[in-house]
Amino acid sequence: MKKNERLSEKRFTLWIAVLSVVCFLAVLAPPASSAPWDVIPGAIQKGKSDAGAAPEKKAVGGGYATPMTFKNTARNFSYTIPAGWEKIQGEPDSESVQFKKVGASWGFTIHITQMLPSFPRKASVEASLKSDRERVQIKQLIEAKRRDDGDAKKKCGVIGWEIVEAPQKNGFQRIIWQAYDGENFYMNLMAHSSNEDFAAAQPTLREIMDSITFCK
Repeated sequence: MKKNERLSEKRFTLWIAVLSVVCFLAVLAPPASSAPWDVIPGAIQKGKSDAGAAPEKKAVGGGYATPMTFKNTARNFSYTIPAGWEKIQGEPDSESVQFKKVGASWGFTIHITQMLPSFPRKASVEASLKSDRERVQIKQLIEAKRRDDGDAKKKCGVIGWEIVEAPQKNGFQRIIWQAYDGENFYMNLMAHSSNEDFAAAQPTLREIMDSITFCK
């Protein structure tokens, strides 16, 4: 094997090792009252909230009076938060935001991190999905599947995978979509609740996750 080929192989192995650690910590860390989990700090261009989402009218008892659609213009995706929920941290157009159903453990969180241009996103998605499918076999996860959206060769498209956790020892159960866009921005989009609330919360959490749309 040539010297440069050995160096390339070592770099690739190192990238996968680093990614595995990041994803492992991300999945294990429990949601908290202020922020479900933290990722490696990154940078993202600020976007603007969807014009259709303003003004934010509050319902009696707190939370949005009607479903609210927000758009992150920097990464070109939108999502809809149900009525009765509220924003408790961050901004919809930034790299980090968290929403919560008023008076309940149900929540939705977005974190975005910029990876290096050389990061092998395609290989990392394939490796992570393979690992998570094995976690389904040992009952740590309920489901693990590939989830892409848009054109991954463009800024607005993403490649990624989605998991649904089994009840966790940390007390929280989550649906997590991890994805990379064409500029190597890593996005973690997560809907969650306490273990005991997950059965009741899951239809709403799934509705939020399915409302996430890129390139539109």
